[in-house]
Amino acid sequence: MIEINLLPEGLRKKKTELSFNLNIEAEKLKFLIVGGAIGILIFIIIALSLGSFIMDAQIKKLLARENNFSGKISHIDSVNKEIAVLKSKMTALDQLTKRKFLWTEKLNQLSDLILPGIWFTHIYTDNENRLIIEGSVVSKSEEAMAFVGKFMKNLKDDQVFFKDFSNIKLESVQRRNKEERDIVEFKIALYFQ
Repeated sequence: MIEINLLPEGLRKKKTELSFNLNIEAEKLKFLIVGGAIGILIFIIIALSLGSFIMDAQIKKLLARENNFSGKISHIDSVNKEIAVLKSKMTALDQLTKRKFLWTEKLNQLSDLILPGIWFTHIYTDNENRLIIEGSVVSKSEEAMAFVGKFMKNLKDDQVFFKDFSNIKLESVQRRNKEERDIVEFKIALYFQ
């Protein structure tokens, strides 16, 4: 359709300028929207990177604290084990000191009851409230095992020595022969009352 504008030129609307301004405004608006979206995306990426960096730093700090605590925990565990061992030793010492006899007298009586050919290797008390005697018997003429039996009978029959014990038991025996001699290694347990 053809339009005829009868207005003088000064009063006429300029379509081309207006459409050009609208196009410029639309392009500016598009540019602003795209630029704003890109700016927001860049801000989000920076914020996420910064958050990731902060989280990494916090994780490293927590891991360092955990390693510090694990070292302290292992030290505490070793101290607790030492305390448990010391408590058991203190209990044993308390039991020993509550006895109504002198150890020197008991050991002297034990040396009087020993038979020829018997050697003690260890004499000690354990946590089970027992006196443990470990030793060896060497015999050429008589059976070595019989010596151990005689020694145990002597211990049990001696009223002065055995009055502080409730029972005697042969814990272990190992027998071997060396140069035609019968050798027996024994372990005797005397149970305190």
